[in-house]
Amino acid sequence: MFCVLTVNYRKNTFFERLFDRIIKDDYELVTVPVLSGAPFYHLTATVGKKGVDYERVIFEVGRCAQRLVVSEDTQLPQTRGIGEFNSDLFYKKLIHNTADYILSKIPKDAVFDEELGIITYCCNEIIIGEDKNDFSLLEQYNALKPQGIEKYKFAAALYELCGVFSIGDCYFNSVIVNGEKKNTESVYFS
Repeated sequence: MFCVLTVNYRKNTFFERLFDRIIKDDYELVTVPVLSGAPFYHLTATVGKKGVDYERVIFEVGRCAQRLVVSEDTQLPQTRGIGEFNSDLFYKKLIHNTADYILSKIPKDAVFDEELGIITYCCNEIIIGEDKNDFSLLEQYNALKPQGIEKYKFAAALYELCGVFSIGDCYFNSVIVNGEKKNTESVYFS
């Protein structure tokens, strides 16, 4: 399991400035069920100018605080028990799926460099995975993704931590062929 952390800052209105010490920060935790996988947590923190109380985050989500999925603009502190989920396992799976798809469309004497994600064939170079978010996520999982969260991070967490292995069949929508971006479906060399 993992936890998606969404931070909303209260508006700095006159009323909120006047009663800042009285208004409490709000932490709302929801368990989100996932089709064909384990559920995940979504913690929405509505806070004032003091920011997020990460001790409260640890209290709310427990061990899942070590596997947080956050937006790009949220900076996590270097506190024990808090950590951002980062993994390249899903990215490597997307590269392999895309490479398998492309290699099935071109003759067999192509060379695939797994580490760089490059297919070479007859002086043509196909680069796979330039944009991590350039893949199609199934609609039932895309609907679960909170606003402001990167699609790749969310899908990787679903794949690795919730066991949604059907996402592992996805591949990148576009590749770079000789410096030009092309749709993966249209890549073909005779």
